[in-house]
Amino acid sequence: MTTIKPKLMTADEFLALEPVPGKRYELIRGVLTEKTVGTGDPHAITVFRTSGIMFQYTETTDYGEARTGEPGYRLEQDPDTVRCPDIAWFAPGRIPPGTSGFPDLTPDLCIEVASPSNSRADRLLSDKARMWLDFGAREVWVPNPETATLTRYRPGQPPEVLSEDDILDGGDLLPGFSVAVWQLFRRSR
Repeated sequence: MTTIKPKLMTADEFLALEPVPGKRYELIRGVLTEKTVGTGDPHAITVFRTSGIMFQYTETTDYGEARTGEPGYRLEQDPDTVRCPDIAWFAPGRIPPGTSGFPDLTPDLCIEVASPSNSRADRLLSDKARMWLDFGAREVWVPNPETATLTRYRPGQPPEVLSEDDILDGGDLLPGFSVAVWQLFRRSR
């Protein structure tokens, strides 16, 4: 019996794909993989609020660059892997001028907002956070609108869960950054 291997897609072919309304994708080792869509208002609010906080930090400190809208970054080649965090942040000078497409670059900070939970989705998100760290991210933050918590992943350390009453500081990665966790999820308490 002959096994036929599917043709793997490259990052350039992925970039050239026509958008499909209501669908989002990542490229995992050459395989087009559909992402969860329609995650609801709490997810959208958290992405919006967290993006705004990151934008405000980078603008007021003139330190680093933030990206949102699920920018894609090529993490592996042959076969290609392109992952798309909800929000990405880069330390100063890491993004070359004129960068376009899917750069061969891992964000220093990846923020992946949790979607409505189930045990499989939670495990996949934890695996994705560890994958970002394996490719060189210095931190991964996973805000969860359902529980009003944030799980912080750092290389060589166990995940740290912050409650809405805690303060998230940027440590050495984001000097001077500080925000109450609840502010990632809503305007007021």
